[in-house]
Amino acid sequence: MGTEEESFFQRQIQVPEIGSIGQKKWRDSSVLVIGLGGLGCPAALQLALGGIGHIGLVDFDIVEISNLHRQTLFTFRDLGLPKIEVVSRVLLEHCPWLKVDCFSELLSEDTKPDLFNGWDLVLDCTDTITSKYLINDLCMQKLIPLVTASVFRTSAQFAIFSGKGRPCYRCLFPDLKEGDTLNCSLGGVLGVQTALAGTYQSSLAMQYLLDPKSTDLSSVYFMEWNPPMLYQSKIDANVNCPTCGQGKKETTAHLEENEIYIIEFFTLKEQRNFLLIDVREKEETDSNPISDTFLLPLSELERGYLPDFDRGLTLVCICETGVRSKKALAYLQMTNQVYSLKGGRRAYTQYLKNEAPL
Repeated sequence: MGTEEESFFQRQIQVPEIGSIGQKKWRDSSVLVIGLGGLGCPAALQLALGGIGHIGLVDFDIVEISNLHRQTLFTFRDLGLPKIEVVSRVLLEHCPWLKVDCFSELLSEDTKPDLFNGWDLVLDCTDTITSKYLINDLCMQKLIPLVTASVFRTSAQFAIFSGKGRPCYRCLFPDLKEGDTLNCSLGGVLGVQTALAGTYQSSLAMQYLLDPKSTDLSSVYFMEWNPPMLYQSKIDANVNCPTCGQGKKETTAHLEENEIYIIEFFTLKEQRNFLLIDVREKEETDSNPISDTFLLPLSELERGYLPDFDRGLTLVCICETGVRSKKALAYLQMTNQVYSLKGGRRAYTQYLKNEAPL
């Protein structure tokens, strides 16, 4: 540790539980942060400021104005820029000795497990159930400790798991489906709760990396806003857990027949007459438009409105993440052949960015 770096952490090194030995443990540690939103921004910054020597950043999205109230590393000057680019720059501005690796990709069933190789710990800062199950299962496969968190409106929860199971994330939530809970783009979120939950994630990670034996690996913590409250609940290992128990070993959800991946969509586009239907609300499409779409908000379908589509058209529904588009199928499948685009606008945008000529 150089003189400048040692001076930077001087006050922290003075804490008896940490000292120079603890600070060196953090400097020699590596943490992969998946998702750079309301949780990932404060978590990544606190890991860097705490002295973690090697941080990996996983995100595929760009900065949008609706992010700024809670995603604390971004400002108006960053609009339109890749999140990993901005976060990497900010972390290095704070801690120039930090090693940062960036992975611009959308986590999916196609994600190579090699992404998880070599990390001491993983932070799940994503906002979909599919991603959380996938991260849990890959951490179990690689025996990597996992710190997870989620926030809904004014309520937050977070936990750390050993990576060896008993319990794991699927023990806590054994059978959630996408849409059972709403992400922040659908349900709303209080920014300060995401900052607190993300900070707690980094705190649990640093506690574990300092002394794994002193870390409680079988509890979930709940945090409420009004009135302020933080409480702990024990997690029982599920003997029938499909990941760490005796349940059926299916670690990723089956792709439903009426869901298609983005590559399949562009193949379909070349072969059939189709209509891309945007089921987001008008304020969402105004701020983040998708070209060449027919606007049909899910809320209008739920109220009974159904356009008379040409029966020869194949309908492909798209929303922000693929949750509402699946719900829309129930209203459209009696009239036409219909699909939901898996990953939604986020996957669509990433694909177009990757396919754009250099």
